[in-house]
Amino acid sequence: MTTIGAGGHRHELKSMWIDDTPREQLDAEATAIYQLFAEREREFAVGSHVVVDYSPATDQPGGLLTDPVGYIAGRVAALEDGGVISRIVVLTTYGQYLREPLAAAGYAVERIDMPAGPDHTYAFTLDRGVGSGAGRVLYLEVVDEADDKIRPTFVLKLVDGEGQLCGGACGAVHMVGGRRYAYLSMLTLARGLPPGTGTRLGEALLNMLRRRGVAAVHLGTQTAGRFYEKLGFRVTHRLVSGLRRRTKSDGSTVSDDLVMLTIEL
Repeated sequence: MTTIGAGGHRHELKSMWIDDTPREQLDAEATAIYQLFAEREREFAVGSHVVVDYSPATDQPGGLLTDPVGYIAGRVAALEDGGVISRIVVLTTYGQYLREPLAAAGYAVERIDMPAGPDHTYAFTLDRGVGSGAGRVLYLEVVDEADDKIRPTFVLKLVDGEGQLCGGACGAVHMVGGRRYAYLSMLTLARGLPPGTGTRLGEALLNMLRRRGVAAVHLGTQTAGRFYEKLGFRVTHRLVSGLRRRTKSDGSTVSDDLVMLTIEL
């Protein structure tokens, strides 16, 4: 067990791995961190120029996986009364089903290589050539959350002196092509911790992964791109500008892009 400090406060770090922690406990610890993450995510609104659609991964007739072009056209038609949809972005871990039909329909295809993450992660983009600069973006996300490859194999837990959960990180590590890679599912903190705590947590996470022989880390984020860049990550894909926004304590507004990032360790 190690400690990190920021703003005169000390917190303990507890690391758990699939080879030293029962699977059920690891899943439960990751779920607790996810609940903190979801609470903090509510601080961010969706950008006013973006419509978000978390599409169901259904193989029923007319669904996104069976008829992606028709499904998306239907969503666009249903939304156009609220303003022109000038751009469509699809992020999915079901790229093996969508690649050919969307490419044939004129979408730009980007494979997102995350060796420890979902194997079929793709981004598809279509600029429709309609409307003006005030046109809206339709962002569709369809992810297989049950993909066993992204089930956590590690958890890094941040607790206070009373053992209360204050934050943490979780993800998966896998050996691919003779190198060990990590996919970071989330890193988060409880509200109200001293400035700098997140940076200390991120640095501790990267050091932990280095000790485990991890060569590179990959992730995607809607709300923390700048934070990860300060830790040394580089952006590999910038998919939706201004997808999320939040109001700071001084009343100013900050926007965040949907980005995919990586860092070599």
